[in-house]
Amino acid sequence: LRFPFDLDLAQLGGKCFFNLVKEGDSVTFATDDSNERQQWVQAIYRATGQTHKPVAPPKDGVPVVVSNPSVSSRTTPGLSGRTQGDVDRARKHGLDEFVSVESWRVNHADLFRLLQSQSLEYRMKDSYVSLGWFSPSQMFILDEYCARYGVRGCHRHLCYLSDLLNRAEHGIMVDPALIHYSYAFCCSHVFGNAQDPNIRTVLYDERSMFIQIRQRLYALLEKQITEFRYYFPFGRPEGALKLTLGLLERVLMKDTGAPASAEEVRAVIRRCLEQAAFVNYTRISEYAAIESGRDGTGAQKQHQSEFSI
Repeated sequence: LRFPFDLDLAQLGGKCFFNLVKEGDSVTFATDDSNERQQWVQAIYRATGQTHKPVAPPKDGVPVVVSNPSVSSRTTPGLSGRTQGDVDRARKHGLDEFVSVESWRVNHADLFRLLQSQSLEYRMKDSYVSLGWFSPSQMFILDEYCARYGVRGCHRHLCYLSDLLNRAEHGIMVDPALIHYSYAFCCSHVFGNAQDPNIRTVLYDERSMFIQIRQRLYALLEKQITEFRYYFPFGRPEGALKLTLGLLERVLMKDTGAPASAEEVRAVIRRCLEQAAFVNYTRISEYAAIESGRDGTGAQKQHQSEFSI
């Protein structure tokens, strides 16, 4: 057992440290106070049966780490130098000026869109786990930003839909239920039937953005239904095709908020199925032509070899 100082653990809030070494492997632990560390050392000393009992160094020799430099001056030189380096680097890149600016001077709608896009980009690195859903910690940060700086909910979901469509149009798998939820939220605001009685307005930019997203979403749904054999093979993911058809009904809704008639929905689905039959026939024909070409080439080579013999 040793009592080293670990800078990384200190930055995570550790105050007192001890180190275990066994067969060349070293592990460092941190505790909140010296009493807790002493209890751990005593327990490990009894469990391992060491002949020598480790003794912690005196308090004067133990570096003290504090989160606020103004509270105490007994900070470690390495940590204070690193903190000062971070401050200088932030000041060099203009971050210090950005943080100290008045909140009302900043366009928080644009900043939130950037924050949400970057969060989704990080989350979608494992698209099969995410499917477009944010993690709980990301949701907490986004909710806090909207509540603190007054970002409109309609703007938030419109930007979210735009980012999701950008990925879905490139073949990245996105949960249809997530798109359905965000689109329904935007519909309730644009068509004026929001459940929240305190929200009665929609901005012109939001309505224009909603119309563009609806057109993009309609084209994407038509493509997915037309090529359902490739987007939803053997009905997988389970329930995704049903959710896609339900989302299509929502997209076909009138501007007045009235749902589309059953005939209109059937007409769109019928047109998609006709195109699907043509696409399937074309691809099967191309595949059959390739296979027949291979068979013909193989038979020709066999005939030539027999003739030469």
